[in-house]
Amino acid sequence: MRYDMPIKKFEFICNTVDNGVIILDEDLNVHFWNSWLESRTNIKSEEIISKKLTEFFFDINENTLKRKIKASLALNSSTFYHTGINKYLLNIELNKVANKVFENMQQAITITPYDKNKRLVFLYIYDNTLLCETNYELEKTKNSLEDSLEEINLLLNTTLEAIFLFEDDKCTNANDIALELFNYSKKNEVINKEIYEFIDTKSLEKISKIKNKPIEIKMSRKDSSTFPALIKIKDTKLKNKRFKILTVMDLSELKRKDKLLVEQTKMAALGEMIGNIAHQWRQPLSTITTAASGLKMHKELEILTEDIFVESIDAITRNSKHLSQTIDDFRDFLKIDKKRVSFNIKDNIQRNISILEGALKNQSIQLVLNCDDNCIIKNYPNELTQAFLNIINNAKDAFIDKNVDLTKRFILINIYTKNNNLIIKIKDNAKGIDPTIIDKIFEPYFTTKHKDVGTGLGLYMTHQLIEISMNGRIEVCNESFNYKDINMYGACFKLTLPLD
Repeated sequence: MRYDMPIKKFEFICNTVDNGVIILDEDLNVHFWNSWLESRTNIKSEEIISKKLTEFFFDINENTLKRKIKASLALNSSTFYHTGINKYLLNIELNKVANKVFENMQQAITITPYDKNKRLVFLYIYDNTLLCETNYELEKTKNSLEDSLEEINLLLNTTLEAIFLFEDDKCTNANDIALELFNYSKKNEVINKEIYEFIDTKSLEKISKIKNKPIEIKMSRKDSSTFPALIKIKDTKLKNKRFKILTVMDLSELKRKDKLLVEQTKMAALGEMIGNIAHQWRQPLSTITTAASGLKMHKELEILTEDIFVESIDAITRNSKHLSQTIDDFRDFLKIDKKRVSFNIKDNIQRNISILEGALKNQSIQLVLNCDDNCIIKNYPNELTQAFLNIINNAKDAFIDKNVDLTKRFILINIYTKNNNLIIKIKDNAKGIDPTIIDKIFEPYFTTKHKDVGTGLGLYMTHQLIEISMNGRIEVCNESFNYKDINMYGACFKLTLPLD
């Protein structure tokens, strides 16, 4: 077959992505099958190409998949294939691991138009098993915590959380989980200790300000090592005696899973990113083809001049560099930030805009950036990129959902510094967010989209990235504003980040 980019480069990109990539037509005939799928299914590319996908995977709902492909091509935008109760499209059995939750790989599927003329789409498959297992474990933990708060006496013997009992500010009892979590081998080691001895010194100030409310702080073990925890101190009265009950939930594993959720959400965006790259490449490839064809024609007609030659070569070189830059931007998006670095915020945002440029143009969205050239911030550039892309994609979807006039679609970005903070304001005129739900949009799994096209994790993870990882703040409101003498109304996201 013939792709929109050189075959070797196309295969290199698709085969280095750590997820499945299939190119299908409307009849479910396979036109491309990447190496990730070969290794997981034991089906070689040469065995399945030019054959129907359903010949190898009999459980696929053929009618639903065909309908999704047609919808994607008709709308010229990405759609999501809902895998239903089984949570997978391709039946891929997981390795035999003890205590595993699922027998088969859980999958999420993105369908993105590839070639409308040939009626071809990308089918992007990523392994969602870890996310599903995380959700399963989080639900178990949530239920356990709710039960534990209702029955204090039962908690001391059966709960999965650490519990200390204090009388006159001295520890009188602790359950086995508490001893294990804080590295004590015997209960008498904690008897008569005071609450502050279990809390990291940097968190003591927070304790003095709370009463009977859960709070996240750092706790201190016997060996002085610390760990993040959600605690609650309950004042109560038993048999005419005053007691304090300290409940401690170790958040170390949940923090790790939060990071995994970030990566899973990032991987979910890769299907759309491939579509964005396709948008980015079409015009430069067309320019290169036109320039090369023009050179050939002028040569054959013996009218090739030095000026025409130089101009054509310059055009080919310039557009080739643009293609190369697109690959670099995509590779940067995939990198994981390991440490805070200083970077130019305007350069970062402009790279982000370049990633989305094709998709925004396709929806007639004009993006306006107002930022000083020399604004430097020390933080995690890729995490800011992910948060930024989530907000812009959310605005893009709002324009489509609310049928905003194609000639009046604007996203305005204003960036400035104030009180040693960087302020990023992202406004759109997509008619705003429903006031009844605006306070919920940063909650996990909250979405106004159909379950097939929205997970509810995008803005939640944006909130986590900005406030937890980047130590900043994110706010949202609906706002009226004027641009180009046009009165507009829409959502305004305000990001506040420390400069250093």
